[in-house]
Amino acid sequence: MSAQKRKQLESRLDGRQRVAALSCVEREFAPETERKSFEVNAQEAGVTRNTLYEWRTQNKAFIEYVNVIADDFLASKRPIVYKRLIQLIDGSQPSVKAIDLFMRREGLITAHAVIETKDVGGGRDNEDIAKELAELDELLTEKENP
Repeated sequence: MSAQKRKQLESRLDGRQRVAALSCVEREFAPETERKSFEVNAQEAGVTRNTLYEWRTQNKAFIEYVNVIADDFLASKRPIVYKRLIQLIDGSQPSVKAIDLFMRREGLITAHAVIETKDVGGGRDNEDIAKELAELDELLTEKENP
C-alpha cells in the first residue's frame, strides 16, 4: 500500500485508535505465552474493552488500518521466509514443494489448463438426420435379408 493511502487512513483515526491498532497487530503476532489480552490493549489505548471491540469489528477504517500494519509487519519478514525456502531447497533431501513454490514465485511455472470441447452433432439439420436414418434403415434391411 502506498504511503499516501496509509496517511489517508491514519487521518481518519484518532491517536487512541492508531495505538490500539498497533497493539492489536502486536497481539496477533506475539507468541501465545506473551500475548496481551484485549483488556490490556484497550487500557493502553485509553478506552474500554467494548470500545476496542467495536473498532475491531465495525469500524472499517480501523480494520483496514490494522490490515495495513499487519501487511507491513509480514513484508518485513520476507527475507526470513526466503532464507527458509532456500534452506528447504538446499537441504540433503530437497523439498519438492519448496522447489515448486520457488519456481512459481519466479514465474517459471504457471498454471495452464487446456479445455477441449467437441461439438457432437450440433451442426446437423433435419435433412442430415433424415439421410442418416435412411442409411440405417438400409443397413437393417440388408441384415434382415441377406
